[in-house]
Amino acid sequence: MESKKQILFMKAHLNESSDLARKYFEEKGLKFEEVNIDNLKVLRRLINEICFKLCVDKTYSMIKDLEVNLKIKKDKWGFYLTMHGSYFNDREAVSFWNPKTNDKSLTIGFCGWASGCNRIPIIQGFIKWCDWMKKDAKEGKEVKHGN
Repeated sequence: MESKKQILFMKAHLNESSDLARKYFEEKGLKFEEVNIDNLKVLRRLINEICFKLCVDKTYSMIKDLEVNLKIKKDKWGFYLTMHGSYFNDREAVSFWNPKTNDKSLTIGFCGWASGCNRIPIIQGFIKWCDWMKKDAKEGKEVKHGN
């Protein structure tokens, strides 16, 4: 039987993957209050590692030079990771909205601009980040490469 993580990885290119990823975050017992700039740097790195691997693979059709921007934006409404590609800057990668300061029904947003294969690194990186947040972040452990 396939794990929830495997199912999410297989569906990462579909729009439904955003809902599945939000549910994964909740099922891991994670909360908005645990999100901060330091652990979002880990999320940025995980997404960028996947982007790099996929961009190197010439058989994979993805926007060239897709990468999460270094600057992580923060305001009273939440945190925002944006990305750039070969023909755009500052599009949403992952957004975390503070449920206490806004009335959005969603608390996490994923690359609303992206379709198909361009969603895969964002969703897969997010799932790996959730696993890291639940298991290793509290102990101050780094992310293991290749996992």
